[in-house]
Amino acid sequence: MELHVLETYRSWWKKQNSQLPGFTRSVKATTPDGDVLEADFNFHEKLVRISLEIANENGKIYSATIKNGSIIKEKDITSGRNYPISRKVRPFKDIFSCIPDADLLDTIGGAYEISLTPLGKVIERRVGRGIYQQEDFAGYQSGLPLSTKYDSIFGIRRESWFQKWKRRRMERRIYRDPFWVRFRRRFWAETHDILLGFGLAYFVYNYWFDYVILGLALGAFGFFSGGMDWALRKRDPLLLKVLSFLSLGSFFFYNGYTRF
Repeated sequence: MELHVLETYRSWWKKQNSQLPGFTRSVKATTPDGDVLEADFNFHEKLVRISLEIANENGKIYSATIKNGSIIKEKDITSGRNYPISRKVRPFKDIFSCIPDADLLDTIGGAYEISLTPLGKVIERRVGRGIYQQEDFAGYQSGLPLSTKYDSIFGIRRESWFQKWKRRRMERRIYRDPFWVRFRRRFWAETHDILLGFGLAYFVYNYWFDYVILGLALGAFGFFSGGMDWALRKRDPLLLKVLSFLSLGSFFFYNGYTRF
């Protein structure tokens, strides 16, 4: 990447006092499109919190907390839901890599493909006894597909649709928790929903003795439980649970309508 491009990115970053408790240093950048990028740093705890306010998403804000290179929390601040933000950060990774704070970038530890060293700065690397070699980190990504929102301005080639599909597929695998962790986290909530659904079915059938009404109630509860996951529990609905209630509801509705 051109050095003057990196210097432009670097000039966007301004130091300021952190507004977050526990963080001592902060830098903030505003892009020409109105996107606001911010990074707060706690040097002693090796903790960084990066946030993005994306202009073309009506100012939606995303954040990630990184401890010594490990991503420990990702969140959609606007909705309050946990949300994987890798694809949101990726268009701005070169801008984040130009943060003029080597300690902060070192603490990020390469997360989201952000450089470990401020881009465009010449450093000395020891290659032998008493021998040092200067290296320019402007082109550290020469072997990777480059893609930012400002490609058209600086003439940077974009990644192909196939490369983007492969990257997103790999990101989903990397950031997805193991099956046992996901199962344990949702077990009691899903068990509660299933018991509540069967309790509702028992009450409806014993009150009306009608398979049609029972089928409608089960189908409605399937939609309700999925909506409760999305709106109240801030997570994706469990399709197996929703489809199970819809299938049972369809079965009872069909039998009640055709046979009774």
